[in-house]
Amino acid sequence: MSLPELKHAGYTLDDWKQWDGRWELINGDAYDMTPSPSTNHQEISSNLHAAIWNALGEAKKKAGGGDCKVFAAPTDVYLDSGVVQPDLLVVCDSAKITPRGIEGPPDLVVEILSPSTAGKDWSHKRWAYAAAGVPEYLIVDPDERFGVLLKLEGGRYEETSRVDWGGVVAILGERLSVTLG
Repeated sequence: MSLPELKHAGYTLDDWKQWDGRWELINGDAYDMTPSPSTNHQEISSNLHAAIWNALGEAKKKAGGGDCKVFAAPTDVYLDSGVVQPDLLVVCDSAKITPRGIEGPPDLVVEILSPSTAGKDWSHKRWAYAAAGVPEYLIVDPDERFGVLLKLEGGRYEETSRVDWGGVVAILGERLSVTLG
């Protein structure tokens, strides 16, 4: 079944469960996740996923490295505001990892901008992630070749670093460093 006609002030998780395809639900608004991202977007996502995965592996070797895990889209993340599918996310609390997805805010969310999602990533998702208490939000712009790391401060995101392509960004409370691009 495709997206039904709006019959009330906003869609619910029960509505979302009935839809065919890949959808995000943010504060009652539905966002179609098709078509799939470009190959450039996917290459950047794969490279960043590998960099985070490798950095997490190195951290585990050190004392107190933790048991954080990195996930790539499509992975459903259930927040109070709805269900989202970030490009990448890191979860350090294994209790949040369930068979259906991630229950609650990840420790880091990464969104790689594309022309069809940039506005949503900078606004609706930013607000949803902040409201949910996601500590860090990394926005990567492949066209302009930079990333912006936002950290949650007093319930709002503050830009803490802007990194050009090939530069290093410190994530997860500056415990890990990864190269963008």
